[in-house]
Amino acid sequence: MNQDSDASSSPLPGNLPPAGPQTLPLTEVGKPTDEWTLALHPEHLELTKASEAQPIGILRTELMKSAVLIESMKVFAINKPLKVNFKLTEDATHIIAGWIGLPVLAANYLRRRYGWVLPVAVIWMVGALPIPGDSAANLKPVAFDPIGFALGATLVLSWAFAKWRPQAVLFLVDSIWFAIMSGHLVMSVVNGWSKTWLLLLIPLLWMAVTGVKHYYRFRGIEIDRRVA
Repeated sequence: MNQDSDASSSPLPGNLPPAGPQTLPLTEVGKPTDEWTLALHPEHLELTKASEAQPIGILRTELMKSAVLIESMKVFAINKPLKVNFKLTEDATHIIAGWIGLPVLAANYLRRRYGWVLPVAVIWMVGALPIPGDSAANLKPVAFDPIGFALGATLVLSWAFAKWRPQAVLFLVDSIWFAIMSGHLVMSVVNGWSKTWLLLLIPLLWMAVTGVKHYYRFRGIEIDRRVA
């Protein structure tokens, strides 16, 4: 009888209760005394403030819109229905990133990256156009730069692919572009361009390095086009 009783009280493999949501304690930026809890459900997340009973729910479809993970700063920013930022630990950052998933993260990085890239490409194309000289102002004419214009046009084309046909290889494409552009910029300054153009060298090299990192992280991932 005791054996039967013990057997009936033990959960069978097929009858295990469903696992609950993963929960994380959060610290609000600027308000370390406020206690929050983040619960990660399959299709939504819930934020609960210790002093308030009603949790704040955000659907998975709103990820990287109403709720944004900034991995580099280890910050989880909520934009709707309220604005609040949370400082994360290294482990919490990895857990939230894993819950969001690589397809959504890749789409977000690609969208943000090419939102920044397009203005640079346009500026570069405009800068490659010829400028007539002015002898009265002692200004020499500037010849058309076909290489610079072609590089700018190439990046505009990559932007179009990132918007309508997002792929991880685009991180590598624009990374190579920025590396080539960095070398082209240096040579142009050596050949007479204003040294002020060298201010662009730091962001160009930064984009080249981060592009390679993103490519190796997201290669083989089918990017979520709903975010891109």
